[in-house]
Amino acid sequence: MPARAGEHFQRGQARSSWKVLGWVVVVLVWSLLIAGCHQPKTAATQVRDGKPSPSREAWLPDLSPQRGSRQAPGQPLHLRIPAIGVDAAIEPVGVTTSGELAVPARQPWDAVGWYQLGPRPGERGSAVIDGHLDRPGGAPAVFWRLRELQPGSLVQVLDTQGQWWSFRVRALAFYPPAQAPLQQIFADTSGHYLNLITCAGDWIASQHQTRLRLVVYTTLIS
Repeated sequence: MPARAGEHFQRGQARSSWKVLGWVVVVLVWSLLIAGCHQPKTAATQVRDGKPSPSREAWLPDLSPQRGSRQAPGQPLHLRIPAIGVDAAIEPVGVTTSGELAVPARQPWDAVGWYQLGPRPGERGSAVIDGHLDRPGGAPAVFWRLRELQPGSLVQVLDTQGQWWSFRVRALAFYPPAQAPLQQIFADTSGHYLNLITCAGDWIASQHQTRLRLVVYTTLIS
C-alpha cells in the first residue's frame, strides 16, 4: 500500500533501522527490534526462491574470470543491476551513533552503501549493500525497483582494482525487522555472498519506518 500524501517526506528520511555492530571477522548484530513496533498478525516471512531461470539480462557476458587469475577484491566502487536499471556509486558506510546500519551521506538517494565492517563483495562471507527505497516527496530512490528482481538476475560490482565481480540472485525475502535471520544476512561465511537491503511494506507514520525489510540474496558466479 503506498503511503498517503504528506507522509513521503518522513518516509524518505527514515533509516533502514537495521541495528548492527560490526567486528573484523564476525558481524555481531545486536538488535533489529524497534521499540514499540507493532508487527502484523500475519507477519510470516515472505520468500521468493527458485532455481536460476532465464533472466532479462541473459545477453550480458559473464564478466567473472577464472578465480585463479584474479586479485583479492578491492573496495567496491560501483553497483550495476541491469534488470532494474541500477547504475550507482557505492559509498562505504558503518553504523550510526544509535547503532543503525548507515546509508550513503554524499548521494543519499542515488548511491548505495557498502557495510565496510563486513567483507568486500567477492570475499568469502556475506557482503551487505543497502540503499533507500524512495526520497523526500515520494519519488523513487536507488532501490525503488529492487523487489522486481528474480532468481537468476545479474548483480555486478566494480572495485578499486578495476575488477567486476558478478553475482546471481538466488532469493528475495521480506522480513518484519524482529524476525530477520541476522546470521544469514550479515555473517554467513559458507560461501561468497552479496546481500542487498532496502525498506518495504506499508508505511507506519507513528514509527517513521516501513513495516518490512527486503533482502535480496545473491551468490558470486564462480
